[in-house]
Amino acid sequence: MRAIDSGDARVASILVADDPALPRRDGLDVVVRLRDGRGFTLTLVPLHVLQRRLAAAPSLLATRLVLVRQLTDDAVLHAVRSAVDEGIEQFGTLQPPLEQ
Repeated sequence: MRAIDSGDARVASILVADDPALPRRDGLDVVVRLRDGRGFTLTLVPLHVLQRRLAAAPSLLATRLVLVRQLTDDAVLHAVRSAVDEGIEQFGTLQPPLEQ
């Protein structure tokens, strides 16, 4: 996991699961922790990967899925900010605040 600085006062941390030692996957898992202690996860998948999956099957069932043009840090930041702006309950699995 690696961290990305969001530059957003609402976001405490963004962790991206993209270990360079592992083979490239079709998507990125992102773990977001907000400053108020809540957190959520997202899976970013490029559109061409979704199209490839649908070419081989009549449907695709996925939760926490966010479509992106490319798997870049800019796409991760945009997805996280958009999810927070729109209401994270709609775009991720909302976690209760951590007990300190």
